[in-house]
Amino acid sequence: MKKFTTFIIILTALFSLGGCASVKNAANVDSFSQEELWFSKGEQKIYGVLYRPDGIKKAPSLVVSHGIGSDHRSGAPYAEALVKLGYAVYCYDFCGGGRASKSDGKTSDMSIFSEEDDLEAVIEGLKNIKGIKKGKVTLLGISQGGMVSALYAGDNPDKVEKLVLIYPALCIKDDWVTKYPKITDMPEVVNSFGMQLGRAYVEGLYDLDVYGRISRYTGPVQIIHGDSDRLVPISYSEKAHEAYKNSSFKVMPGAGHGFRGEVQQEAIGIIKEFLGR
Repeated sequence: MKKFTTFIIILTALFSLGGCASVKNAANVDSFSQEELWFSKGEQKIYGVLYRPDGIKKAPSLVVSHGIGSDHRSGAPYAEALVKLGYAVYCYDFCGGGRASKSDGKTSDMSIFSEEDDLEAVIEGLKNIKGIKKGKVTLLGISQGGMVSALYAGDNPDKVEKLVLIYPALCIKDDWVTKYPKITDMPEVVNSFGMQLGRAYVEGLYDLDVYGRISRYTGPVQIIHGDSDRLVPISYSEKAHEAYKNSSFKVMPGAGHGFRGEVQQEAIGIIKEFLGR
């Protein structure tokens, strides 16, 4: 993974949200604050929101990666819960990762590999933020962000403390290579998930050993997947659970692709227990 020189631009002053319910845990954080942060990946700027726990001088970092076509806002419910455990939680927009992305980049240039580079830039950038512990980071990936987080952990096992995968899209290779057996079979641009994706999206997929690569990470993994997911079959997470040496697997009965309401709150409870803070 290439290294990036990261510059940080703080757009807004820290502001207190207050009024958050107290959570009984080791950190016992009652409130948190937010700030918008931009990181650089080469010439591209990456936008995100950092959730800081009040009263914690050196907080461990946790990075939330969203799914395809989405943005940092999808991670907000997880961030608002996990920041109270004492984590500094960063939710960001992948470059070209969605129509509402505030980060630079075209959707036609995006791939899981360019997004892995985005994640690397974010992780390296957070090391320079005052009040955040240096060292290993915890990753939480949603759908395609789960695939990206799993790949990153496999490629950089010494940098990742714990890994949370929420219906990870480990089917991406099979879906696209089945549809386009050769890269030349794919049009230069295709419409998918309301976006225009280019051939860059499938480059690198043909030779990718998904499970061999992600299983290089031997730290703690929590996988959460609904058994009614029609977009990403649960069998992909079952196979990941078998491939990992140190994983927990929670099946959400009746849940599809995208957790809301009580299902999401249950998932958050599982994650909090897994993080053990």
